[in-house]
Amino acid sequence: MKRAFTLIEVIISIAIFALIALYMYQAINTVQKSNDINTKHYEADKNEQKIIKLFYNDLFAQVNVSAQANIIKGDDFDVFYLHSRNSLHAMYNPQITYFVKDNTLYRIESKEQETIPLTYDSVERVKVDRLVNNVSVFRIYESKNSYLINYKDDTKLTSFQISLPPSNSTNSRENRSNDPTRNSDGTVKILGDT
Repeated sequence: MKRAFTLIEVIISIAIFALIALYMYQAINTVQKSNDINTKHYEADKNEQKIIKLFYNDLFAQVNVSAQANIIKGDDFDVFYLHSRNSLHAMYNPQITYFVKDNTLYRIESKEQETIPLTYDSVERVKVDRLVNNVSVFRIYESKNSYLINYKDDTKLTSFQISLPPSNSTNSRENRSNDPTRNSDGTVKILGDT
């Protein structure tokens, strides 16, 4: 005679299976939440690295290294002007301006230095890049051949220093070309670059 499962045994096995399924669902849900948080942090760090690289490239590719960039101190945010060879929009030696409007950090490129706020007729002459949203601090401090850049968004305060080579070198761009920390075009390598 074949022995079959009793009703009690079937109910107990279904209950055990339900408990295991519940724990597996919770584990998968926790892993998914952790993955979402890590992805958010990774994207924020990646954006931060892009901004740091952009500032480095703009400052190291200044048209006249001996000329200091111009910083206009504001009540809440600074405005940063410089003349650089670095262009995101294929402009030849653009004038670059970093500024904050409506709590967003912007970078503009133009052929001539623009005043902030932009006028309606200047909008066609400039290329605008939105860099960071929800900015509550944007300050730039300079000393001889060095800049300290601070900005704070809704996640954290980011501070970094850029030190330029001494302006009395004969050709600072050539001196930087053999540097292993630089790309072939003289721009600074950031972690993750090949």
